[in-house]
Amino acid sequence: MKLTLMNLFEMFDPSSNNYLSLNWLFMFLPILVFPSIYWLIQSRILYIIKLLLNFMYNEFKIISKSKYQSNIIIFISLMIYIMIVNIFSLMPYIFTLTSHLLLNMALSLTLWFSFLIYLIYNNYIAFLSHLVPLNSPVFLMNFMVIIELISLIIRPWTLSIRLSANLISGHLILTLLGIFISNFISILPINLLIQNMLLTLEIFMSIIQSYVFSILLILYFSESN
Repeated sequence: MKLTLMNLFEMFDPSSNNYLSLNWLFMFLPILVFPSIYWLIQSRILYIIKLLLNFMYNEFKIISKSKYQSNIIIFISLMIYIMIVNIFSLMPYIFTLTSHLLLNMALSLTLWFSFLIYLIYNNYIAFLSHLVPLNSPVFLMNFMVIIELISLIIRPWTLSIRLSANLISGHLILTLLGIFISNFISILPINLLIQNMLLTLEIFMSIIQSYVFSILLILYFSESN
């Protein structure tokens, strides 16, 4: 049983060598595979990417204030990066980079902390007043400050854990189903159909999780402004 559990979770092990861990080089792969513009006439792939970027810009523009809409490109780039990493991690023998809190916390904590510093520096009165919601009872004000501070601090943790937990659970289900298929060859067509449906669901989940990660960050950015 111990060996089975180690085999299941070894896909999420970031260490491949004591001296050189090549797994973390996967974070630079989206930069290499993203198509470059060399032609006067756009290809179909670039046209689809352009439509996706315009759609995401219009979606994020609704949330963001008009004064700060130039910063939307940061969140669009973050979403595209996470989406590519999530989809590529579904391929065999590819390291699941976004299943680790190390990368997710690096993305969420830095942006969230910069938003918080920006809010405190520009309008610390609004930050302090936000700790006590409107129409709060007087005898609960002290507890409301503690609760609001805790909810504010755990924001980057919830972002990271949500992304990691969804990817780990999806990969484990696909791995367990693959082990089940190898043991019961007689019902192979049904198992392959189920696994293909789960793989399709996992692809959509990878896209949705990147969207949720970026949309929550831009909501935090809008609150800081």
